[in-house]
Amino acid sequence: GALTLMVGGRRDVLESARPILDLFSAKVFHCGDVGAGHTVKLLNNFLNAISLSATAEVMVAGRKAGLDLDVLLDVLNSSSGVNFATQNRFPKIIHGDYLEGGLTNSLMMKDVLAYCDLAAGLGVTSPNSSAPVAAFGLAIQLGYADRISNTVVDAIGDLSGNVRLQPTTNEDNA
Repeated sequence: GALTLMVGGRRDVLESARPILDLFSAKVFHCGDVGAGHTVKLLNNFLNAISLSATAEVMVAGRKAGLDLDVLLDVLNSSSGVNFATQNRFPKIIHGDYLEGGLTNSLMMKDVLAYCDLAAGLGVTSPNSSAPVAAFGLAIQLGYADRISNTVVDAIGDLSGNVRLQPTTNEDNA
């Protein structure tokens, strides 16, 4: 499998279940006591939400600036802007493959809000939470709630002059 599992609880119990977990997951991490796996999942998904929504915004800006998006991604992936979205998502999205079947915008928002609750409960200031809340909230409001979270780029594009990352037919033939 391709899943990464974050597990909390007794290590001996995890080890007894590992043969089954290994059938559907690429990696299994013991994160600590009960609840630690969920906490690590929220932390990871929050970073994922930030990088996805920020990359979506940058790609829309790049498109509006008339940049070659393949070149932009090459630069980002060779520079400090590199992240999971630039490496694994947008090389396909700019050619029309949204990698359907993953986390929806609604589920991404649920995880972001759960992270916000976690951070607040821990007394952690979270100035970075407003961006993914705004981006995925926008996607939900514009009708992308049940679409894969990668479509956040289309929601941002909708309010940026109906920008789409994929070339039009005329651009393909130019």
